[in-house]
Amino acid sequence: MANIYVEKKGPQGARFSESLLPAAVSGYERGLAVVYGSDEYHAALASVLGEAAVGILDEDALNLTNPCKVIEFGQAVAQIGASVAAGQLLTVNAAGQLVPAASGQAVIAVALEAQTYVSPGSYATVFVFGLFGFLYPGSPSNGASVTYETASGAIPVVAGTYALNGAAALAMTLATPTTPAQDGTVVTLVATTAHAHKVTTAANKINGATDTVTFAAVGDAVTLEAVGGIWIATSIGGPTPAALTEV
Repeated sequence: MANIYVEKKGPQGARFSESLLPAAVSGYERGLAVVYGSDEYHAALASVLGEAAVGILDEDALNLTNPCKVIEFGQAVAQIGASVAAGQLLTVNAAGQLVPAASGQAVIAVALEAQTYVSPGSYATVFVFGLFGFLYPGSPSNGASVTYETASGAIPVVAGTYALNGAAALAMTLATPTTPAQDGTVVTLVATTAHAHKVTTAANKINGATDTVTFAAVGDAVTLEAVGGIWIATSIGGPTPAALTEV
């Protein structure tokens, strides 16, 4: 992707930045979000959807010994992985690009202009919050985020309530949360149809001992919280109720 972009905005104003050594050269391009690498002197590309990032690369990496400027607060040019609207809150995707934030994800910037995404990436002027950011509002505690699952597939590691609403039994997967970036993420799984839905994780990633939640009746539910790289069942209920088992 051509690394050329002319900002539409006027003077950039005050910006806070630091110089960090890139963990690699290939792929470390202007506009991508970074986290701290092996130590506080190195930058690694953000690689987890919704994780908190340090800031945005303001230049391409030239070599491993030449530090890159990272914008941590203020106006910057960011690579986007989806279309954005002016004023939209943004988080990172697994490629270090900025995308619209969803409930429970770390907001690291706000879009200052509307831009249409063109694969494999586009650019937009943003105002970076970096680690001064916050979690996107609308967590399950205020009932703002309910996703209805009607076909088998993957449930993201994003805070919210996921209603298993298939006309037949659904086979869902739930990824292993990363630590510490996704610690505290809470997902609630609830059956809204009376079928033998199953949600499966990697081996022993629920309470460190099981990997499958099975449902049978409408209202069967389990709430899972990400702690230390596994899912902890903080509540289990419903008519059956939902059950924790091994595959």
